[in-house]
Amino acid sequence: MASHDTPTPPGCHGCGGEMAKAKKVHANKRYCETCYARLFKRRMCSSCGHFARLPIFDQSAHCSACERAGPCVRCAKVDFKIGLRTQYGPVCKPCRPYFNVPEPCEVCGRLSQRLARSKSTGLRRCPSCSGPAKGTCPRCRRHRVLISGQDGSTACEPCTVAISHPCDTCGKQMPAGRGRECEICEWLRVFHKRLAINVKGFSSDHITELFSQFGEWFLASVGAHKAALNINVHYRFFAVLDSNWSAAPSYEQLLQHFGAAGLRKAESPMRFLTETGVVTVDVQLRDEHTEHRRLAAILSEPSSRWSAQLLNEYVSVLKAKMEQGLTDLRSVRLAARAAVNMLENAQLKLGELPTQKSLQSFWRGSPGQVAAVAGFIGHLNRRHGLELQVKPDPRWLSQARRQKAERELVAMLSETAEGDFEGRWIVKALAYFHDVTRASRKKLVFQRQDYRDVAGYSVTHEEKNLWVPSASSYRRGEHPG
Repeated sequence: MASHDTPTPPGCHGCGGEMAKAKKVHANKRYCETCYARLFKRRMCSSCGHFARLPIFDQSAHCSACERAGPCVRCAKVDFKIGLRTQYGPVCKPCRPYFNVPEPCEVCGRLSQRLARSKSTGLRRCPSCSGPAKGTCPRCRRHRVLISGQDGSTACEPCTVAISHPCDTCGKQMPAGRGRECEICEWLRVFHKRLAINVKGFSSDHITELFSQFGEWFLASVGAHKAALNINVHYRFFAVLDSNWSAAPSYEQLLQHFGAAGLRKAESPMRFLTETGVVTVDVQLRDEHTEHRRLAAILSEPSSRWSAQLLNEYVSVLKAKMEQGLTDLRSVRLAARAAVNMLENAQLKLGELPTQKSLQSFWRGSPGQVAAVAGFIGHLNRRHGLELQVKPDPRWLSQARRQKAERELVAMLSETAEGDFEGRWIVKALAYFHDVTRASRKKLVFQRQDYRDVAGYSVTHEEKNLWVPSASSYRRGEHPG
């Protein structure tokens, strides 16, 4: 079928007039027949000495025979039809599109060097938008033009003409649209090809052998398709081992270089190294490294120098206690988190210290961190001579918790009931109506049940039956009595 797309004919570069076909193309500029007679005169070519019609405005121009004498400047082909003449030399027709400036397709918007104007729509389209609509064939899984068969099903033309034929590699029957190889054999071939290329990139024989073993293990673990797609990604991990150690390092060295987060990203290589006994994971060392990373992130959070100084003073005291065995790293991290939250809430100026008012403001907004921030308040009292109340009155704290739960419920009323909205609503409602502060959404057991004509939920929590109103009852203006 002939295409309806044709290249857009530009006007004559000499006179600007429209023309269906250029008489002469010189330096990627088109000239009509009139301008060709006016601007191209017969004279001797400076390269070969033969006479030819050459441009009067370009004394260094060569004749067509001399321009065709050189190889294609892109692919170095010798015997070819010229598609473009550049200042660097001739270009063959297949390489011609690579010298176009990429422009956006007027249909899909993607940049392309092969735009052509459609006769039917007048839009400049890329090759993907020029042909008929394509889809994934349900039989061979190739992305092709789909046609309807006699039974009403759609498939690509090869799968419609012939249902199946044997694979040239394994001999098993496969959809005709696959070609000569079935899908599994094709991905196996791609995987082994990429594996063979990657093993050539290592300088150490030990890492080369280790990566080859990993490739076979990875293939058996995830299958040919996923292994072929991801083997190049995992090559980077082994390339680091090759450049830094030229052998399999210890877990401590890996943790020092990649960090716990980096090793989690390299999940498959680490599983291979662990299962084969090359590396032994130290869980305690990993947890300590994670806590150190989290603590470092917390210490970098304060927005002002003064807040950072107060925080560092407190963390130094906690680390001294940790060295004496009086606390652990996780407790230091949790205490530092509460201290940062309090300092950010107080918004202290240089030299200013927290007041009881600012402390109560923090308690009111985060009543769950009262115990966690008590150590920081005690430190400020000892270090800076303050007399701050370490813990609030229990009744005041209970009221602050209830007010916070109420604010959270009111905020949820403006949300759309999507996803796990019911579960989140019930957790907040339990905190407000029943003072249940540690309910788990995953362990909730509830069912819809009205109470006094008010929509709500019957919730089973710790062998107790509790009732909470639903968000829809408030949205309709109905409130529990």
